Amino acid sequence: MILVVGATGMLGFEICRRLRAQHRAVRALVRPGSVMEPLLRDLGVEIHHGDLRTPPTVAPACDGVSTVVSTATAMGSKDRSLSLRNVDRDGQLALVELARLRGVKSFVFLSASPNLRRTAPLIRYKREVERAVRTSGMRWTVVQPSALMDVWFSPIMGWDHVRGRAVMFGPGTAPLSWICIADVAHHVVRAIDDERVANVELPLGGPETLTARQVVKIFEQVSGRPYSVRRVPKALLSVLAPIVATFNEQVASGMSFGAQTAGGDVIVSPLQRELDLPLTSVRDYATRVLRA
Repeated sequence: MILVVGATGMLGFEICRRLRAQHRAVRALVRPGSVMEPLLRDLGVEIHHGDLRTPPTVAPACDGVSTVVSTATAMGSKDRSLSLRNVDRDGQLALVELARLRGVKSFVFLSASPNLRRTAPLIRYKREVERAVRTSGMRWTVVQPSALMDVWFSPIMGWDHVRGRAVMFGPGTAPLSWICIADVAHHVVRAIDDERVANVELPLGGPETLTARQVVKIFEQVSGRPYSVRRVPKALLSVLAPIVATFNEQVASGMSFGAQTAGGDVIVSPLQRELDLPLTSVRDYATRVLRA
């Protein structure tokens, strides 16, 4: 049995879908009332109601589980009761310890690019959980993807493909290793069994490094129309992020990510190249999104 924590998010759901396509037994930790629960049930996923913020509700979900995959985050949630501190730090740390105590053999943790600095609250918490995973005694893999296309080119970050609008952080001249969520999910599923990724950090990038300006140009070419671009100064984000962090860590983390990615995020991962899994280009992603 594989327990997926964060199964109602884009990445967690895709991981569940891929595991069920392999006829693997999958259990999902789901907060009661989630609109995603029926969709998970339709995949054949076993549902366990629980909340990372309440460890006693999580512990039974680990029973009979060989591997825990955790992609859970409060980042981007509209539920104001969820904070980075109580989900991405306290909840994740409790999950690692519960998995260890319940005899789970393997833990796969979804972190963030190794190039991101701890100036973002979310990254500080991610690195803290990484350390707990590495020292847990379980077989572990820490997956560290670069910028996710499905997030950065979406309304969450101010993109509007219907109206042809994009948001660019900084001058848009620094290269990034953009990767799509489906490809990250493929690597996560592989990490469960592949001994090449046992007890290692696995940085992930896409098949090419492109600047934000190049990305906008690709979307314009695929759509056949110009995009209006709103630019957010890197310096402004860098100044505001620590101030905003005193009262909203999610927003502050987003600002910090914007400032840091404005300086680029290139992933060089020999292990990823060795795994040689197929990767989606920005042009292929743009084509899929715009057709939808």
